[in-house]
Amino acid sequence: MSHSTIAPPSAAAVPAVVNGITEASALPTSAAASTSDINSQTTAVPAVPPKRSKKVKRLHKKDIDDVLMRDIIDLRGHDHWTWDPANPAPFHNFEELEVTIGSLAQSGEGLALLPDRGDGWIVVVPFVIPGEKVKARVYRHNWGYSYADLVEVIEPASNRLTQEKILCKYFSQCAGCQLQHISYTDQMEFKKQVVDNAFKNYAGKYYASLPPVDPVSQSPLHSHYRTKITPHFEALNPKHQSAGVAQSVNIGFMQAGKRRILDIEECPIATPILNEGMAAMRAKVKENITSYKKGATLLLRESNPVVPGTESNDPPSTTKICITDHKASITEWVGKFRFDYPAGSFFQNNNSILPSLIGYVQQQLHLPLSPSSSESDVATTTSVEGDTNGLLGSSVSLNREIRYLVDAYCGSGLFGITCHEGFKKVLGVEISAASISCATNNLVLNKLSTETTAFHLDDADKIFAHIDFPADETALIIDPPRKGCSEEFLDQMVAFLPARVVYVSCNVQTQARDLQGLLDRCHAKGLPGYKVEAIRGFDLFPQTRHVEGVMTLTRL
Repeated sequence: MSHSTIAPPSAAAVPAVVNGITEASALPTSAAASTSDINSQTTAVPAVPPKRSKKVKRLHKKDIDDVLMRDIIDLRGHDHWTWDPANPAPFHNFEELEVTIGSLAQSGEGLALLPDRGDGWIVVVPFVIPGEKVKARVYRHNWGYSYADLVEVIEPASNRLTQEKILCKYFSQCAGCQLQHISYTDQMEFKKQVVDNAFKNYAGKYYASLPPVDPVSQSPLHSHYRTKITPHFEALNPKHQSAGVAQSVNIGFMQAGKRRILDIEECPIATPILNEGMAAMRAKVKENITSYKKGATLLLRESNPVVPGTESNDPPSTTKICITDHKASITEWVGKFRFDYPAGSFFQNNNSILPSLIGYVQQQLHLPLSPSSSESDVATTTSVEGDTNGLLGSSVSLNREIRYLVDAYCGSGLFGITCHEGFKKVLGVEISAASISCATNNLVLNKLSTETTAFHLDDADKIFAHIDFPADETALIIDPPRKGCSEEFLDQMVAFLPARVVYVSCNVQTQARDLQGLLDRCHAKGLPGYKVEAIRGFDLFPQTRHVEGVMTLTRL
């Protein structure tokens, strides 16, 4: 049972974290273009035009964003150019154009085609919807396309949300969200298309044989879901400080398209406890601002520790607190499973969707290996903890053909622990010693046997060198970083050939690329390869362009 009492960080805790902030001379930036607030009923014009360099940059092919360029080619209908890249772009700097948005790129930005400029020049505009007529101010150019600020929505789309329905007053200024101006239903359609385009563009050789992409699994929470945020601030200008010039202290997130920080009091996609913690942190930073010589990034993370005295309860009572020290321990609950890990380490940031994500992965691991699999190969059904989206009904069948599970890039043990049921042995592999320590500790916290579930420290590129499981009876979970799997990992995977693979990815483009790399390797060795059973997106980050991909493979 979870208490609703919210406990913000104590007065003693906040200074410790502020003093322990990792200072940074360079802050993150965003590819999104900047603009002022957008209202579908009114003209939105920035009070002060953005300051942009007037110098015209020579354009080079190496500067092209490959994912964006594929979206541009789809809209143009061809990929040839008559324009000479040695020449400037076909616009004056800061020229204002009236354009019609033809499509949305996978970045969430709108693409407008100008067929009479540069053999079909593209203008990239943020915070728009296909079909809208807008005024945009170009400010930066690349090979065949230009970025622009949104100045005004001249003819809004019928499905544009009014300003009153947009969650955040900083939307279109803050770089954090790209999609708050469209409905959640439309966001799901957009993200499904992103997944489909990724496989069309990066696994094109096999795209025709792939199953249709399933509808994106929705997040139970569309706001107040993020359990981790990282606001930034900049140090005072020492020259202005010496001269006694008053300076504002902006604490928040990067402005869209700029390397400046937007002052933000609260974030509507962060959990309530984080917003309370942010208020306390902002006050403390402003109080101590003169002690900082560089800008810094703060950490606020939700934790759900057990209420003292209820440890023996089943389940124990928990409370919510905001942790601001990156070395402190976080307690997270996914259904009945408990995970402890350092606040500064990686863990999924939308707890509300994790039960259905885990339930789906568990279901996919236990799919029959072939249509000829008999009923005797399937064990009795078992309930799936926290199946909030109804993806699995009330139970999942455990496949007796698959007896072993390997969890690559296992982190603190999320998949290996939550999906252990039905396997004779589970082995997780991770390159980080700290993560292996957390995963092993989480085994103990969840009272799982270390004889049947274990975590091994090693580079994922060497994972199969230490596995003595029979490949015909082994399932593999892959959850790599954004860059995807290495060439060495794919080589070893083909050498081992597990019977079932469930690939979870925060970057569907590298996921699709890895699929093509895997199948190419199989065919080069004369192996039948794998059949893609299903591809599905999960919306771990509502209101943003991001989508998690889950792909299921069965060895042929």
